[in-house]
Amino acid sequence: MNSPDSAATESSRPESRAPKPPTPDPPDPPEGYREPVAFSYPSLWLSAGSLVLFVAAFLGFERLMNALRSDAALEFTVGPTGIGVVALLTVGTVVVHELVHGAVYRWLGYRVQYGLALNMGAAYAAAFGQFQTRRDNLAVGLAPLVVFTAVLTPLLAGPLVVALAAFLVLVVNTAGAIGDLYLSWRILRMPEGTLLYDVDIRHSYVYYPET
Repeated sequence: MNSPDSAATESSRPESRAPKPPTPDPPDPPEGYREPVAFSYPSLWLSAGSLVLFVAAFLGFERLMNALRSDAALEFTVGPTGIGVVALLTVGTVVVHELVHGAVYRWLGYRVQYGLALNMGAAYAAAFGQFQTRRDNLAVGLAPLVVFTAVLTPLLAGPLVVALAAFLVLVVNTAGAIGDLYLSWRILRMPEGTLLYDVDIRHSYVYYPET
């Protein structure tokens, strides 16, 4: 019989720990392409960037809203009901943001999966298990920012309630687009013909052409 101390020692040995699940392998590269390179997001920097975007969007859209309106500078407070409305608009913005990603994916001919990555604090629309072209991925990535900004910016000149709702959605969507902007920046630096491939929400790869 092992003593409590010896049992504790045995359970702390590396071989007794549960092994980590293996990283899923990407598919072999298509003809004319190099071996895949893992792609990842710098989460800490993106969190900081999202905060900077939030402040910039808040100040920028507030100034634009005041310029478009005949009212004096806007001043408002948010009570309990307003907090609920803000929460609903924020959640709705995230949902529609991902639906726009998915709509562009589907328009381009990809199969789309939607989901929540709770451990990453993110919602997603993804084309898992499919090679994606550089151009298509760029279109998918920038679509929500372009669509939300183009549709909602004119509403800043509308009735106050409408203007405030549009303002909030614009700020939330812009700040939440930091990952899309980072991906787009990376894609623009990749050569023509580059392919991207998502195995799952955590594992993405880039296939560079050989020439």
